[in-house]
Amino acid sequence: YHIFYCFIVLLCMAASRINVALSGTAIQSTTISDSGKAEHSIDGNTDPVWSHTSCSRTEEEAEPWWRLELPGVYRVSEIQVTNRETNRERLNGIEILIGNSLVNNGNDNSRCAIINDDPGCLTQTVKCWGMEGRFINLYQSFDVADVLTFCEVKVYGGRKPDHRYIIINGVWVYLLGLWVQAGR
Repeated sequence: YHIFYCFIVLLCMAASRINVALSGTAIQSTTISDSGKAEHSIDGNTDPVWSHTSCSRTEEEAEPWWRLELPGVYRVSEIQVTNRETNRERLNGIEILIGNSLVNNGNDNSRCAIINDDPGCLTQTVKCWGMEGRFINLYQSFDVADVLTFCEVKVYGGRKPDHRYIIINGVWVYLLGLWVQAGR
């Protein structure tokens, strides 16, 4: 029998600092006007001034939500949410949800974090520790009419790898885009 030693090196660090939200599409439960479109929050512009047309905003409603759809399933390591310079309290108690379901508009997916306005900074950073999903929601779950508004969402992580397994001489071998030839 031949003994095969396989060494696999993963280069994940550089990819994890790419803002994958820029490649997604955003929608929200309602939109107040063209100035508050959902896609303004994934345009790469962190400007917190409403009048500069760089923030999203729903109409006043109970349980407003905003959703990012990524082009595939990602392992999310970190999310940054930039608040507006005014009406900052509207970010208090917002849930960040990650998953693959669109049941209840994606608002039943797993929770990564609950964020609140921090008077010391406009951008909140949360760690999601590799949670997997195609949909990322910001959701105000309390049943009181309010608006959901913020200026930028950045998502860091990488695509979920495509796992491949084969059997060589009765042993399961895990592959990452490699072909291994076995022989006797």
